[in-house]
Amino acid sequence: MRAYGWRRFSHIARQEIKMRTRFAGRLARLVLTAVIWWPALGGLTAAPKASNAPTADLRLKLSSNGRYLVDQQGKPFLVVGDSPWSLIVQPDEKDREIYLQDREKRGFNSIIVNLLEHKFCTSPPKTRAGLAPFNTPGDFSTPNDAYFDFAHQVVERAGAHGIVVWLAPGYLGFKGGDEGFFREIKAGGREKLRAYGRYVGKRFKDLPNIVWILGGDYTPEASDQWVVNELARAIREEDPTHLMTAHHAPEGSAVGAFGEQEWLTVDNFYGYQKTMFRPMLEQYLRKPVRPFVLLETTYEGEHNSTPDLIRRQAYWAMLSGACGQFLGNNPLWHFDGPGLFPFTMTWQQALGAAGSLDMAFLREVFIRLPWQQLAPEDNHAILVEGYGSDTATALTAQTPDGKLAVTYIPSTGTGERELTVAMDRLGKPVTARWYNPTNGRFIEAKGSPYANLATHRFRTPGDNGTGTNDWVLILDARYPR
Repeated sequence: MRAYGWRRFSHIARQEIKMRTRFAGRLARLVLTAVIWWPALGGLTAAPKASNAPTADLRLKLSSNGRYLVDQQGKPFLVVGDSPWSLIVQPDEKDREIYLQDREKRGFNSIIVNLLEHKFCTSPPKTRAGLAPFNTPGDFSTPNDAYFDFAHQVVERAGAHGIVVWLAPGYLGFKGGDEGFFREIKAGGREKLRAYGRYVGKRFKDLPNIVWILGGDYTPEASDQWVVNELARAIREEDPTHLMTAHHAPEGSAVGAFGEQEWLTVDNFYGYQKTMFRPMLEQYLRKPVRPFVLLETTYEGEHNSTPDLIRRQAYWAMLSGACGQFLGNNPLWHFDGPGLFPFTMTWQQALGAAGSLDMAFLREVFIRLPWQQLAPEDNHAILVEGYGSDTATALTAQTPDGKLAVTYIPSTGTGERELTVAMDRLGKPVTARWYNPTNGRFIEAKGSPYANLATHRFRTPGDNGTGTNDWVLILDARYPR
């Protein structure tokens, strides 16, 4: 999960974060401004409040076309995720509630959590209060009911905040090492693992707000993949309804790592490639179709990351066909506990860092759009010139009716970028708006609306106010002007 590469903030990134956190107090006002502007800029309805769905709606299922997730009412569920892996064991009750309230307020509706923590907490694998998961250390056939009752309460509490817990029941650990339980699971054998799988499946099946994550930062050799398959199938015996995915070694997908398993209902991508949109586009084209999410990539505060890199990853995922993405932050993933890399702020401060603000703004723009209908364009049929290359690559997705196209243009500095769009691929008239992914504001393009004839050359507005120049271009022909 967190052990790939060297993760340390650069001086520039730290200064950027300090500057951006000053926007935290203004978030509510900015969102309100966006709500007011949207109808005036083309008739779009205001976004729902950031408060999430009730727990009863959160037993997620697959959409009819298999491309995305829906709640129990059939409403598309845009995965806006965070990665507090050590939530069960590291923070105390008060701090957990602070975290959950904050994430709900910002519109996060999914979190990745370890049911068992092998290394990254104060007293692994015990909770802050000293509860151990097993009566015999490392023996999966001796679960401690008190520990799992406590974990059940934590997951249930997340549900009360409208948050789905993507729960890892037996995190294996990077390369099968001391970060996880691979060695204990393998030594214990199949029968103990099956018993444990049935135990947790039965214990958590009543909670609607779960997606199971098998594996954990490791793709075992073929001869050892039973440690994933046996656990998944055992959970399935008691819990036949919750969705399942798998966390694997970096630079790949769940299906690519573990094959076409019956239990594997949701796919994902996990990797650090500079042009990670390419393998995500491959996931979109994979048959049979499965919904996929960007499960993990560069964390804020690690890998010398910068705010524009964090945004680029997320928007690339959304325009590559993913049904959502997860933010990661150091020190938030371990709540100031033992980690792998230095960190420059407390986890409480990290709640309002640039990544959290920007993912809230990402949610604000996509939740107003029929995001679940967006499909990646084929061979630059819409954005025909100026799409760039490598980390500057602009991605476009369009609805099947041709009435909406969304393009994310990554940062290349502070200047303008020029784009040529095939307007005849859209309906008419076409309203063009620029969305600033760093503050949630919209700018109507000069000359809008446009006829859907030939091509049109757009120039981005330049610096978005943070010393970077990434923007979102929304071309909308759904509403007559």
